[in-house]
Amino acid sequence: MASIPSAIASPRGKILLFSYAFPPMQVQMTPAVFKPMAAIAQQGYSVDVLCADSFCPELPLDNSLLPHSEETFSNITRLSPPRDAISWLQRKSRVFSRMPDLMTVLHRSAYSHLMDLDLSDYDAVMTWSPFHSINPVMVRVKKARKNVRWIAQFSDPWAGNPLEVSRLTKMWNRRHEPETVDAADYIVHSSAYSLDIMLSGHSPELRKKTDVLPHVFNTDLYPKRPKAKNEKIVLRYVGVLYGRRTPEPVFAALNMLFSRRKDLRELLVVELIGQVSKEMLESESAYALPTGMVRNIPNVSYLQSLELMYDADILLLIEADVRQNLFLPSKISDYIGANTPIVGLVPPGASEDAMVGLGGWHSPPSDVIAISNSIENAVDHVMNKNDASWFDSIFRQKFDGAHVAQRFIEIAERIKLS
Repeated sequence: MASIPSAIASPRGKILLFSYAFPPMQVQMTPAVFKPMAAIAQQGYSVDVLCADSFCPELPLDNSLLPHSEETFSNITRLSPPRDAISWLQRKSRVFSRMPDLMTVLHRSAYSHLMDLDLSDYDAVMTWSPFHSINPVMVRVKKARKNVRWIAQFSDPWAGNPLEVSRLTKMWNRRHEPETVDAADYIVHSSAYSLDIMLSGHSPELRKKTDVLPHVFNTDLYPKRPKAKNEKIVLRYVGVLYGRRTPEPVFAALNMLFSRRKDLRELLVVELIGQVSKEMLESESAYALPTGMVRNIPNVSYLQSLELMYDADILLLIEADVRQNLFLPSKISDYIGANTPIVGLVPPGASEDAMVGLGGWHSPPSDVIAISNSIENAVDHVMNKNDASWFDSIFRQKFDGAHVAQRFIEIAERIKLS
């Protein structure tokens, strides 16, 4: 697998990436942060990194991106909580160590380190959610050093996040979001829906310093060999399934498909890569499928997940059956980068918009008939070795790391001149 080239000796500019989510921390946002920032480095920028050290045992580690990180980024500084009585008491408290997230204990370490840097040396400081405790740090920095240029990226709604259940966190969010919105020089969201939630209640003038940029794929992270030739047609889902995000509609749709296409019963395999509850694999629909058709494979590293996406015949995008999805999952960009046909079970919202633009097969998670037809059409496409492209190449380019990196660079250059 090819490595990402290092930044050139004489950089076009200099960016400070301030993100708690960074390799080897294994959270959903780690690759979502790494990929566009690596692409910015590939565009000739020097990117320094300020991130969290592996101090939190609750968060698993994934070392697969570490070699790429070390080759790509100029300087990586990892933060740990201060070793003093205040920090010890904070970490011992179930409330104060998690308000609003597990990284809140890094506030003083991060602020002290930033204030020790010559931040005027950077074209911009870029922060990334969803560890929202990072934002009050930058608000303090901006109050002390008004000339620092700050680009704040959000991959989800903040104060208006409908998935947040903690009352205390909701109160914390409502207090701190307005300060961040006012202090940041530019705000970027990965979904227009989540941006609209943040902008509601603010002056229309605020929209002038906002943009929507999707999560990206980086072609250098996928295998450079030909795709695998599978014995059967492999329909593969990569990720965790829980709650309302369930494979049950896929199982029901496949049973419906086999009732009219018996020729497909022994040709298909469904692989679920990642954690799946036992109950989901023991439903009536699951048991009705041919024995051995459904396989559950344990969690894999991030780079292994890209390889599995690349080698699948069809990728399944399974989302929860909700009224509207405000988020654009980073998984979509990884799926798109794999150049593998996609069947999406997506509600109205950001993911459906992406599937419509891309041109893949998609259906609402509740419409078993439509899901069955989508799977059949995708399988026929694979079986017929159809040379016609299944996706819109112009739309796909919007998710390419190089394309999005250039847009981030344009933002950095714009606020530098303002």
